[in-house]
Amino acid sequence: MKIWLHSMAHRFTAAVLAVLLIMSLAVPGLTAAGEEIPVSDNGEGRLIRVAFPEIPGISEVDRYGRHTGLLMDYLNEIAKYTNWEYEYIPVDSDQLVDEFLEGRFDLMGGAYYSPEFEQFFAYPDYSMGNSVAILQCRSGDNRFKSYDLRSLNGMTIGAYGMAAEKIRRLEEFLSINGLNCTIKQYSNEEFTASNEMYDYLENGDVDLLLGNSAENDSRYRVVATFDAQPYYLVTVPGSTEILDGLNMALGNIMESEPDFARQHMTSRSLNVQLQNPRLEDQELAYIRNKQTLRVAAFECYPFYMAPADGPAEGLLVDLSQRLSDYTGLDFQLIPAASYEEAICMVQGGTADVLGFYPDSDEDAYASGLVTTRAYIRLNSGIFKNKSANFPDSGLVAAALKGRHVPADVECREVRYYTTVPEALKAVDRGEADFFYGIMAPANQELQRHRYANVTQVSLWDMSAEIKFALDRPADIRLLTTLNKAIRNLSSEDMDSMLSRSLVSRAYAMTTVDMIYANPMAFVAVVGVILILVMAMVLLTARARMRSAIMQAELEKAEARSTAKSDFLSKMSHEIRTPMNAIVGMTELVSMESGLSPETRDKLEKIRSSSRYLLSLINDILDMSRIESGNLSINEEPFSLREILEEVESIISGQAQQKGLVLECVREIDCDWLTGDPIRLRQVLLNLLGNSVKFTPPGGLLQLSVQACGLEGQDSVYDFSVRDTGVGISPEDQERIFRPFEQLGGNELRSLGTGLGLPISRNLVQSMGGELVLESDTGKGAVFSFRLRFKPAGEAPAHKNREILSATGSLKGMRILVTEDNDLNAEIAQELLELQGAVTERAKDGSEALELFQRNPPGRYQMILMDIRMPVMDGLAATRAIRALKRPDAAVIPIVAMTANSFKEDEEAAMSAGMNGFIPKPVNVQQLFEVLEELLATS
Repeated sequence: MKIWLHSMAHRFTAAVLAVLLIMSLAVPGLTAAGEEIPVSDNGEGRLIRVAFPEIPGISEVDRYGRHTGLLMDYLNEIAKYTNWEYEYIPVDSDQLVDEFLEGRFDLMGGAYYSPEFEQFFAYPDYSMGNSVAILQCRSGDNRFKSYDLRSLNGMTIGAYGMAAEKIRRLEEFLSINGLNCTIKQYSNEEFTASNEMYDYLENGDVDLLLGNSAENDSRYRVVATFDAQPYYLVTVPGSTEILDGLNMALGNIMESEPDFARQHMTSRSLNVQLQNPRLEDQELAYIRNKQTLRVAAFECYPFYMAPADGPAEGLLVDLSQRLSDYTGLDFQLIPAASYEEAICMVQGGTADVLGFYPDSDEDAYASGLVTTRAYIRLNSGIFKNKSANFPDSGLVAAALKGRHVPADVECREVRYYTTVPEALKAVDRGEADFFYGIMAPANQELQRHRYANVTQVSLWDMSAEIKFALDRPADIRLLTTLNKAIRNLSSEDMDSMLSRSLVSRAYAMTTVDMIYANPMAFVAVVGVILILVMAMVLLTARARMRSAIMQAELEKAEARSTAKSDFLSKMSHEIRTPMNAIVGMTELVSMESGLSPETRDKLEKIRSSSRYLLSLINDILDMSRIESGNLSINEEPFSLREILEEVESIISGQAQQKGLVLECVREIDCDWLTGDPIRLRQVLLNLLGNSVKFTPPGGLLQLSVQACGLEGQDSVYDFSVRDTGVGISPEDQERIFRPFEQLGGNELRSLGTGLGLPISRNLVQSMGGELVLESDTGKGAVFSFRLRFKPAGEAPAHKNREILSATGSLKGMRILVTEDNDLNAEIAQELLELQGAVTERAKDGSEALELFQRNPPGRYQMILMDIRMPVMDGLAATRAIRALKRPDAAVIPIVAMTANSFKEDEEAAMSAGMNGFIPKPVNVQQLFEVLEELLATS
């Protein structure tokens, strides 16, 4: 059974009510007369059960779970007089009347009055207001003008025959307005079979339909409205106490607030607006021709804001989109530097419309403008200097250029400014006594920045209608189009757009703003700073004295470190120079034929001693780099398999000589890796060399390399060196990693410097691993570490690395040897000439530069260049050669062959323009490998 008695719920409720109520006479369970109202649990008032169907604007639950709507407005106001409390009982509108008659509720809202209904409902003396009846036509029917009721004359109006009260009120409306219309009534069967009479309107059987406000369909246009039946809050007949409470409360409400119903219906958007007539043919033609409407927009909150890091926003942006949807015009917002410039853009024709105009129509006319109807109202305000008394006719006013100060705002003079901040600053400085303007942008500026002398006049407030403005004389088609588009907007639409635009935006506070916002905190901070300054002054003297002492100590330490580095560098150079002669002469003698086995054995012992001496020098230099923090690890592609083969080749001879067995276990899944092959080889040779020294004959050595899969993109390998030697006791296992520490008797102590293990541990740590020792006395030792390497991709093409030995392999090559030491020069020249090269010697860099300049291009195919030489060193000579303006100066290979063997020496050589680097003593194989590679590519 369905009887929802409010006009917003059903189009024909009043007419159907009588039939449904008659049908409900047989419904049992009607609440007995005089039934006592239950008291609330807390005893503070009567608990009233209220039917609460979900009806938009009337009774609904918002997203926060609160009961709202017109029904709630009345109930809350009534409770102020009756001290009632309410229990809101949800109910489907289809079951509302049935359950009311069954006694489930004490109050029901929105019932129409009819004498025959009094046996079912107890009506109070005062209503909740009137429902609104409407007359609708087809949206495209241009015969009807809502502003001219005479257009209704002679028309046929369709009405539901059972809505007798509504038809009676329609007849009164027609009579009052002197209209002669035919009312065609439809039966219940016809009503149901014709889509609630809309089919009759569509097929022309009637010109208009009588309905109520809930039937405001966009396919149909409202032509006229008038008050229909009043509706009431009703209770059960016999509930005298509730009915008396209703009469008392509603009487007091009507007495104190006669327009209570109208105000709350408006706030709940329950008043029906006449829909705007559709755009006429001439307006549509104007739109098709115009297409784009240029709107001048001055950046001013909340109308138009154009941030540098995002799209424009504000009321005008949203409004333009809504108006564009209605008209079909593309609203293009054109930024203006100021309000005055925006007006000039309209007057000059670069814009069609001014986006917002807050002054009166008279002011607009005086400025050569025509305004549309208002689309919003905003408050204007006065922001005065604190020393000024407002109002006073002797004051100086500040306003935006282009604005008009109303006559009721008394002032002696008006000074105009380009922006709101400029005007407020003028008031703050006292140039003007007050600023007149729209409150929203002024308040936002006051929130964002500190104006110490500006305050708002709280008792002075007036609203301004905000409109579009066009240049005069205006194009009537554009003016009417805009007016209709604005008229089509509901107040809810405008309120929603304005609410979005008035969102308070975050901004970055300046230091001055923060000081003014937190004065006490600022004073506290300043006080703390002063105390700290005083403390610092007292401590500065002591700190300076300590600093001076520390600086002196630091300078001494740096001087010692520099002296040590210089000493090691010079020592390395001075030792390597004669060693180069020893190694070189040994190589030259070894190349001679006819040598006896005894002689070759002696030469090999010289080589071995030279290598040992060179390893001692390298260990001392490495330890120095480690202590100074200058040890560096290179990243270059290398073959792990080749490194292991080289290590095995070197150690196998030593192991065989001592009667040891060497095993190499390799499980490699990725051979070409990126890392420092030289340092990896050095660590493995150090560890295996120690094992050879401390393992007695017949013992076992094992080098194991195991692939451990991937960690991310890196290949992981475990390295271990195992021996069956004398072992290391637990108490000595940390000591052996200290520089110059050695274990064992005098015989074993003589086999090294005690730097191998400290260097190896630091190298492993620099490569990202940790060297671990597992050992005990008499049980041998295991040194292990884990390293990660990045894959280096595919292996490069294999090169033949065999030493050049065939006589004449350098035949035809002329090589300039630059060397200040006669013996080293002789060795280098003889080694090269054995390969068929022609050599020339320069004793220093200056002589090498002179020879190169004096001879024609192409005479020399390569230059071997010592670095540390008198007159001009090798680096300066290389830079000078590269700077020469001749074709071979930039391309001739220049190779450093020097006793300066540090990494930084190699980097300096490459930076000067050299192509290769060979440290002394010269490794003949390395020398010829470098020569081969450079000559092949030059």
